[in-house]
Amino acid sequence: MAIYLDYAATTPADDKVIEAMCGCMKLANPSSPYGAAAAARRQMRLARQHIARMLHIDVAALYFTSGGSEANAWAMTYSPHAAVSAVEHASVLNSAPNAVRIPADANGLITAQAVARALRPETELVSVQWANNETGVIHPIEDIYRVVKAHGAKLHVDAVQAFGHVPVDARHCDMMTLSAHKLYGPRGAGCLYVRPGVELKPLIPGGGQEGGWRGGTENVPAICGFGVAAQLAQADLEARAQRERALMAGFLAQIAVPGARQLSADAPRLPGVAALYLPGLLAEIAIAKLDLLGVEVSGGAACHSRSAAPSHVYQAMGLSEDEAKHVIRVSIGRGVDEAQLTAAADAINRVYTQK
Repeated sequence: MAIYLDYAATTPADDKVIEAMCGCMKLANPSSPYGAAAAARRQMRLARQHIARMLHIDVAALYFTSGGSEANAWAMTYSPHAAVSAVEHASVLNSAPNAVRIPADANGLITAQAVARALRPETELVSVQWANNETGVIHPIEDIYRVVKAHGAKLHVDAVQAFGHVPVDARHCDMMTLSAHKLYGPRGAGCLYVRPGVELKPLIPGGGQEGGWRGGTENVPAICGFGVAAQLAQADLEARAQRERALMAGFLAQIAVPGARQLSADAPRLPGVAALYLPGLLAEIAIAKLDLLGVEVSGGAACHSRSAAPSHVYQAMGLSEDEAKHVIRVSIGRGVDEAQLTAAADAINRVYTQK
């Protein structure tokens, strides 16, 4: 059986999530007026409550979407006068092609000072991730929010990679994006938190669903699964983080590739994500050979995994285009143990010696 080390791309749905979703498959349309539709509305309400509790916000400020990319694109419609970090997910960068880019430091960290320098008099929207999906770096969102608020702009935070893995507080932003499949929930379910008073245009004109902000019949099974996944993540958040941190440290200590190093080693990071620079070994070749050995890793974001272009995140940290082609991302989760990581480290070392 393959050793799956790409949890940052997606996580396998928890059995309890699947069970809950199956129980919702035959529910009525939640917008229907009769009593049977109340069960569907109840499941959606419970999901909002579980998610809102983790974010420390009111349930009425959450709007369900088809995923994180949709929510990011929606948030970026707030204003064309935006500043976005240079290490953002493609769904943010491509939704704001003319935005000012906020540079990262050598660790891939976006500092409050860098945000302040990037602000222009006309800047109305700033977008910075809670945690980066390729390096795991956690940005100082609370400090950044103070800078953005003092400027009179709004802060959007893509918390897709962080939510369910580290504590996340939506009170430190004006909009926040989440996605279910990064925390053992289903694919195709996400949401956008919008602080009351922030004026966004409706994403999809329709029949009044999601408070009139996103039309279309709600995906009740996926929303239900999202809520259950959030509830489960909250229950073991701290213990899981400690376990993953220890496992990752043990794994990295076993890498014997000369000159290998973990990117962003001096910055706060998610416990289960590591970007590993392997000099002399192209990531594309390493990933293919590791796959043949039964080890599944990536070169960065899944949305760019089939592209020959090196990661914009690694280049924003100061790596050359060639150096960026020598980085693999290893990300772990609930299904990974110490023996698997030892086998994975041995495979990486073997691939290097056979290059």
